[in-house]
Amino acid sequence: MPKQKITAEEILDVSLELIREQGYEKINARSIAQKMDCSVQPIYSCFGNMEGLMQQLFLHAKKYLNRYIDAHADRSNYFESIGKCHIGFASDEKFLFRFLFQSPYIKASSIEDIYRMYSRVDVAQDISSTLGLSKADAEKLYTHMIVYTHGIACMIAADAVHFSFEDIHVKIDFAYWSFLQNIKEGNYATHCS
Repeated sequence: MPKQKITAEEILDVSLELIREQGYEKINARSIAQKMDCSVQPIYSCFGNMEGLMQQLFLHAKKYLNRYIDAHADRSNYFESIGKCHIGFASDEKFLFRFLFQSPYIKASSIEDIYRMYSRVDVAQDISSTLGLSKADAEKLYTHMIVYTHGIACMIAADAVHFSFEDIHVKIDFAYWSFLQNIKEGNYATHCS
């Protein structure tokens, strides 16, 4: 009986698994084909080339990140739990974190690009309604916290440090209240533009 056609989704799933196990630097058509027990032909048929696959794989990995956040976020304290999820993801999924946040596939040239790529509309809305901030101020606070927590998460993903949860929480809490106070006092425009 002939083997069933290999789908793009199957290739993406196997490629994502390989990244989670080995890192994106080790992904190539041959390693994917070997893991799928097939030739490289389906990969090129579905994606044209490895660059096409990696671009689609980046989007596929972002969906995985969103599922991770949905599974781990605490809706009763949503904004805070999103930061914890980001740091947890860096610890639990180091290779995938590096692919999503430290690889050339990001294609961002500003912090605003990073905000557009990784922020969640539901989080910005939660910040606005919970803290009584305007949409613009909620986005400012969210952006600052993305940058701050991302710095900690990058150190964790790189195995550069081993922070305790308590130490991380104290530092993130301090940053949050500092950013919030400056935004509420209108200092954002003069100090953070």
